[in-house]
Amino acid sequence: MAFSFDYSFAQLPAMEELRYCGIPERDEDGSISRSSAVIAQFKRIHPCPVDWKTSGACKGWAIDHVIPLACGGCDAVSNMQWLPIGIKSQAIIGKDRFERKIYQKNIQCN
Repeated sequence: MAFSFDYSFAQLPAMEELRYCGIPERDEDGSISRSSAVIAQFKRIHPCPVDWKTSGACKGWAIDHVIPLACGGCDAVSNMQWLPIGIKSQAIIGKDRFERKIYQKNIQCN
C-alpha cells in the first residue's frame, strides 16, 4: 500500500507568537520594569540547572529573555530561559547587543 503526504504549509493555520508584548513599561529612572513574581514563577517551574534550587541565585547562570524586553518581548515565563553567564555577558559577543541588532531589522528596539 502506498501513502502520499501533502507537505504544503499553505494549509496550516498561521501561528501566533505569544512572546511579543509591545513597547515595554519603564520605571521612573528609565529602566524597563521587571516583575519579581514572574522571575520567582520561572524558577519554580524551571529550577537552577546547577543545583536544582527553585529560589535564590544560580551560580554561573542567568535568566534571559528569549525575545528581549527592549524589542517587545514579554516579561513572562514563556519568554525566559536559563543561559550561562559566559554567554549572556560575554564582552566580545554580548548576547543582548547581538539580539538588538538582529531584532532591529524587524522591530524597533527601545
